[in-house]
Amino acid sequence: MYLSRELTDFSLPKIGEEFGGRDHTTVIHAHEKISKDLKEDPIFKQEVENLEKEIRNV
Repeated sequence: MYLSRELTDFSLPKIGEEFGGRDHTTVIHAHEKISKDLKEDPIFKQEVENLEKEIRNV
């Protein structure tokens, strides 16, 4: 959900729909959680950055 929010212009409800009909508030919570984790864990941050690079190169 985090990368969907970062890499697309999809609305929160659309992202939630694509993840099995989740509510838009679930998408918000997921994005906030990952954002917090990225600030606290440099290894996790690197992994997410690597995934983002791979997605952009497809």
